[in-house]
Amino acid sequence: MKYLKNNLLEVTIIGYLIISFFLKIKEPILYINLINPLFWSIILIYLMLKRKNCYISLPLNEKYFFSIIIISIIYIILYFHLGFVFGFAKSPYNHHILKVLSNIFKKIIPIIGLEIVRCKFIFKSKKTSLNLFFITLLFILLEIDFSILIYLYPYKELFFKYLCSTITLLIASNILYTYLSLKGSYQIPLTFRIIEQINILLLPIIPNLDWFINGSIGLIKVTLIYLIFKYKVIKEKKNILKKSKTLYIKLSYALTLLFIIFFISFMFGKFKYEPIAIISNSMFPVFSRGDVLIYEKKNSEELKNLKPNTIIVYRIGNQNIAHRIIAKTTSKNEVLYTTKGDNNNAPDINKVKVEQILGVYKLHTKYLGFPSVWLNDYFNKSKEKTETK
Repeated sequence: MKYLKNNLLEVTIIGYLIISFFLKIKEPILYINLINPLFWSIILIYLMLKRKNCYISLPLNEKYFFSIIIISIIYIILYFHLGFVFGFAKSPYNHHILKVLSNIFKKIIPIIGLEIVRCKFIFKSKKTSLNLFFITLLFILLEIDFSILIYLYPYKELFFKYLCSTITLLIASNILYTYLSLKGSYQIPLTFRIIEQINILLLPIIPNLDWFINGSIGLIKVTLIYLIFKYKVIKEKKNILKKSKTLYIKLSYALTLLFIIFFISFMFGKFKYEPIAIISNSMFPVFSRGDVLIYEKKNSEELKNLKPNTIIVYRIGNQNIAHRIIAKTTSKNEVLYTTKGDNNNAPDINKVKVEQILGVYKLHTKYLGFPSVWLNDYFNKSKEKTETK
């Protein structure tokens, strides 16, 4: 009984985790709209009543606090401006005043409860790596929507996209929140999460990002916040560092940031050169299944003047193909190319129009494309099984 009394909050949260697992699956709407925000409201009231015995009144680290506000504002501005690149979509949230208040109750109250309780657990524990791991794992499990995971599991491609864009980001974010709570207090991660959530709830339009871009930007956000706060912690603890070492740290962060921006821009095709993974051996021995091919983008005039023997990358439906031009014809002022894979016995059936061509082969790298090839095979097999059924 004494243990239960001293660890009532811990036992309650773990018990709620078990119960919520079944509620998320059996009654997801009721759980999101009422049970979850109501539970965290009760927890917050309990913590306020037991204020002297909890860490709800931790002193505010102003340096960290104002840093996270500035970071939050910059992130929101940059995130919104992505809409000018990828387009905008209507917000899924209703902006009637009652609906806004309802959404704040459903979204903000649980966030407040989660971060205050996380901070209490951290400062009550011995702060060993193992303890911090289990605390982080607990809060990851509290936030995962198991009903969506179970619903999407039969649809392998959607399931994979959800894992990459949502679950991976949720895991990375919770690791960050634990770190921020450990180095500051609950005010630091809570401030960022509330500002970010209010932005989503109140904006009438949001950037129309696909799963890959959304997940990538989320991971970049988490990484940059960690690096910034890691740097601030190092700077606070080691003010006696030599200037050369401090410059080295700054340079490392700057180079890391530049590499991330360059890599993401390259993968999104923002440069003149763009990569694709080769999924067949149709062009063997020039390049093979599992290689990564780099092609150069050309303007329409250059594409109209390509010569036979040039290897081009073109698109048919949802598939990118890299084959060699073997003939060129003109029909009604429209340039058409006949293509063939070097390892194929016959030319391709469909002629390639200029507007289908993505670019011209420049070089390739061995083996780096196998992860994409394996995923493509996996999804195609799943699709075949579904169609057979």
